[in-house]
Amino acid sequence: MSGYDDTHLADLIREAHRDTHLAVPLSRIIAARPRRRVGLAVAAAAAVLVCVVLFGMAWVLLGGQPIGLQPALPSPSASPPGKPPRPSSSATTALGRCADFARPELAAEGMTELPPLRFEREVVPAELRLLIYADDERNVACWLGAEQHSVEIDQSNLTTDMDPAHPPGRLSNVSANWGSNPAAAYTFGRVPEGTTRVEVHFPGGTVRQATLENGWYLLTGTGEDSYAFSEITKIVAVTPGGRQELPVLHG
Repeated sequence: MSGYDDTHLADLIREAHRDTHLAVPLSRIIAARPRRRVGLAVAAAAAVLVCVVLFGMAWVLLGGQPIGLQPALPSPSASPPGKPPRPSSSATTALGRCADFARPELAAEGMTELPPLRFEREVVPAELRLLIYADDERNVACWLGAEQHSVEIDQSNLTTDMDPAHPPGRLSNVSANWGSNPAAAYTFGRVPEGTTRVEVHFPGGTVRQATLENGWYLLTGTGEDSYAFSEITKIVAVTPGGRQELPVLHG
């Protein structure tokens, strides 16, 4: 067939396959050729843009933390402390220690300093000391134990319906206990001018005389004797003009 040129050979091939019919028309084969899917590309680009926006929002909401990581939570050791530690003191005197211990308590009550000192007593030798400060409106009891201390402002935990104020010229009273070992309690107040004696009355007719100093009185008790302070019936101030009585109420 070397005597035929390419054109003649092509004509022969066409003639030989003239009666051959393809199952799929040539036009469909041509139409089925891959085309650029413009719509799909646009959709893919839009999806990528949405992902970028969502990523940015997540980054802002997480405070710049990488996606998939939660912001670090404070460990238990880093949590704010609860009750502040009890105040300490390096003072070597009872007055200095009470001043140091009372400072945060006074600040909580809007007070800047202790009222004047009215009594200082060693209630239990070498174990418990009591200092009482008071003015017309407030009273502060400072208990100093061997290993513990307590500062009480306007407390009268052994009585009810008692006014902690101490106005001049009137008989007043507060009564409270130490609340720890060794057992101890006190009753304290102001007296009218000219008072010469203060009586503390207990159930059953028992009467004890309080210490009287500069218009104020104090009576303390320890051990089982201190338990009776929750049952004091009345305070009596003896004056040149007569006896003034103040009933003491208990819950």
